[in-house]
Amino acid sequence: MSSENNVSFDPRALRVQLDLNQQEFWSAIGVTQSGGSRYENDRRIPKPVMELLRLRYQLGIKLDGITTDNAPVVKAIASGELDTESMRSNVERIQTLLRASENLAREAAKLSAAAEALLNQPN
Repeated sequence: MSSENNVSFDPRALRVQLDLNQQEFWSAIGVTQSGGSRYENDRRIPKPVMELLRLRYQLGIKLDGITTDNAPVVKAIASGELDTESMRSNVERIQTLLRASENLAREAAKLSAAAEALLNQPN
């Protein structure tokens, strides 16, 4: 691999580690198998291709899931403005809060029904 790639990982080594063939690995970012083979054999990998590799394989973002609506968030994650680990942690906390809120709402509904039943009893 050429030293001018300025990459923090070796795509071929990563592909082998993931147990993917060239077709599976490279097609996930829109590169043909033959193009990927050339990149793996010391052809300079353009910066946009390296960024796609980084998004897909280092950050775990499936490129077919990027839309115009979520592209700004993906860009913020890729640039490091948003930390995916803290986002996951926040999502887990929010999900816990939502479950607790749903439980409280069910309990409040039960209390309300019980209070209404008491109020509607004949004296």
